[in-house]
Amino acid sequence: MIELKNVTKKYGQVWGIKDLSVQIEEGEFVYLVGPSGAGKTTFFKLLAAQEQADSGSIRVGNIEVERLHREQIYKLRRQLGIVLQRDLFFPRLTVKENLETCLSALEVPQEKWGLRIEQALASVKMGQMTERLPAQLSVGQQKKVALARALLNQPPVVIADEPTANLDVKSAKEMMQIFFRINQAGTTVLMATHDSTMVNSLRHRTLEIQNSQLVRDDRQGGYSRFADEKDVYVW
Repeated sequence: MIELKNVTKKYGQVWGIKDLSVQIEEGEFVYLVGPSGAGKTTFFKLLAAQEQADSGSIRVGNIEVERLHREQIYKLRRQLGIVLQRDLFFPRLTVKENLETCLSALEVPQEKWGLRIEQALASVKMGQMTERLPAQLSVGQQKKVALARALLNQPPVVIADEPTANLDVKSAKEMMQIFFRINQAGTTVLMATHDSTMVNSLRHRTLEIQNSQLVRDDRQGGYSRFADEKDVYVW
């Protein structure tokens, strides 16, 4: 379970998040929507302890985030698989070597690396790409590898910040299908997105942030209160 109570974060005189309270149950799929600069990325950074809230409380599973000492943050990060807006790889390392570097940082025993990598790449249908360099992959393929990397530690929660941005419609659909399979296997998924058509086509609980405040928590989904019925994909 993820729970935020009266969480506030400011950057100087600018609000990042203002008095936000929400509870997300284990195994949910939740969209986070709102305009650029509304506070979506701040929301994710607070969950991952990349930023510290000015007030309020945050709980991820049995971890009270605001009580963590700096040297304990790794315990939280290992509960989270994070897919960033920009996919960062070591350009001279193959896909396999990039994933091995991540497993080393996670302190996973080396004898488990092969199986972890095989499982993670298979889950995103990239099992044949182990020896490719990042530059030899399409944008969509790079995004799939980034998701595989997020799954290496078999986290109970996956956070994805605009995972379908800059993808064509076919690639975006493929990515979403992968996220839904991950969710159906029991992983909690939180996804920030501007893709209104995707949110309206594949409806799940939707949190809308405007001006750093949570203005809508809609369990019926939909990108906005006034979604266009024509704004859907034909699958």
